[in-house]
Order: sequence, then C-alpha cells, then structure tokens
Amino acid sequence: MLNRRTLFLLVPALASAQEDALSAIQQRLRTAPLLRGGFEQEKSLAGFAKPLKSQGDYLLLRGKGVIWRTRLPFASQLVLTREAIQQDGGFRLDAKQEPSVRLINALMLSMLDGDLAALQSQFQLQAQLIGQQGWRAQAVPKTATLAKLFSRIELEGDIQLRRILLLESAGDQTLIRFGEQRREPAPSADEARLLA
Repeated sequence: MLNRRTLFLLVPALASAQEDALSAIQQRLRTAPLLRGGFEQEKSLAGFAKPLKSQGDYLLLRGKGVIWRTRLPFASQLVLTREAIQQDGGFRLDAKQEPSVRLINALMLSMLDGDLAALQSQFQLQAQLIGQQGWRAQAVPKTATLAKLFSRIELEGDIQLRRILLLESAGDQTLIRFGEQRREPAPSADEARLLA
C-alpha cells in the first residue's frame, strides 16, 4: 500500500513520463503542409443495433483547414476552417456568430493534425508508445463545456494519425479510420478557394 510520501514522489515522475511520451509521439508524427487521405467512419447511436457507415476522402491544409468529402452512402462535403463550418457550399456556421464553432473546429483540426500539444490545453492526455513507431493517446476533457460533448477521445497512429474514437457523453460514439495518406497533389483552385 502506498503512503502519502511515496505518492507525493510518484506523481511528478508519472507526469514527467507522460510529457516524455507526448514528446516522442510528436517526433514520430511526420507533419507536412498538405495531407490527403481516405477515411471510413462508423457512427454508433445509443439505442440502435447497427452503426451508420460512411466513407470518403479528405484534404488537410495545415494552418488553413480541412475539406471532408463523404462519397458513400451519400455524397456530401464539409469544410472546416478556424473561423467557419460550411456544408455543400450552402449551410454555414461562422465563429463570429457562434463562438462554439471556433472551439469545435480547433478541436477537430488539432486531432486531424495530430497536434497533441494543442489538445493538451483542453484535455488531460495519457499517452503510450507502441513498438518502434506506434502510439496511442487518450484525451479526457478538462472543461465542463467539452465534457458535455465527450467523455473521452482516443487517438492512434504511427508516423500519421490512423484512428480516432470519439466517445460522446450522450452514449454515441464515432470511429474514424484513415488510410491512403499522401502529401500530394497540391490543392486545386477550387480546394484552395474553399480553404482561403
């Protein structure tokens, strides 16, 4: 059984080990100004037996935003920037009118970017290194606002982010798997305009 003094000495050591693991993960991740890839998403809703499945592709421009294109089962496009969410060129939420947009977009962009340092400002992170390149991180909200949305977020990857599991406080969960990740081609004129 641990006494108080042992616990007092152990807590800083554990915190330091977590900082070392987070730093090692950031070193393993290969960031680039542009990342394209495919995704498969499963949304499990509380009370429903089968998850809703979708798949598509995305373009992430670091510092700008992401274009998230669902191809199946229905085509749609979602554009997230630091300042707005826009769907299919019509519906738009602007951070100036809806301050929560900035928080949600920053969270999503940080996750897709694999920016654990940015996530650490809003979440308590626990990280684990796996083998030569793999890693896993679990994020628990620090604020009541985020705790209303998520009970926990799990991230996994290697040199790229490969999997996100969003466990929502209401009991729903979303699993996103990433594949076919590449750093080209450059954005088309339309893509650059959407993320300007």
